[in-house]
Amino acid sequence: MSWALQLVLAIAIFVGGMAAGIKYHVGVVAQRDLAAARLVESDKIQQRKFSDVASGKHAGALSKLSNQLGAAREKIASLSGRECLDFSTAGVLNAIGEQPGGAAAGQPAGAPKDAPAVGDLRYSTDRDVASFIAACRSQYGEVSSQLNQILDIEDRRHPPAPP
Repeated sequence: MSWALQLVLAIAIFVGGMAAGIKYHVGVVAQRDLAAARLVESDKIQQRKFSDVASGKHAGALSKLSNQLGAAREKIASLSGRECLDFSTAGVLNAIGEQPGGAAAGQPAGAPKDAPAVGDLRYSTDRDVASFIAACRSQYGEVSSQLNQILDIEDRRHPPAPP
């Protein structure tokens, strides 16, 4: 065999080997990408299932809270209606949690609120207080349940790093 023919054969074998290697490498990369896509899809399905379960738990908690609030309102209706908080005390309690806002024109920012003009509403009854407390506890339970479900979902999405 001539040197030229040997060189052509060597180049052909080399090119064939390179082509086979590239084909193999592309196949391995494609398999890895496909496996990663399957894992991502599987994770999405698991997250949806977990979120559905969390939503169901939250709906159950809301139903329970609604039933408890209804029972509390029945008991509240049987209270005497006696005076228990004067207007200034009720005003202090009602002011807790208010968002600060701008004062009306011509009024200082810290001006106290006047007593209500309707009839003899210068006090709160035990019914009023119990109703407000029941509503607050119910809303607290609702928000607490929702927050716990959100935190569970986030913990599942982003598990804490092992120590």
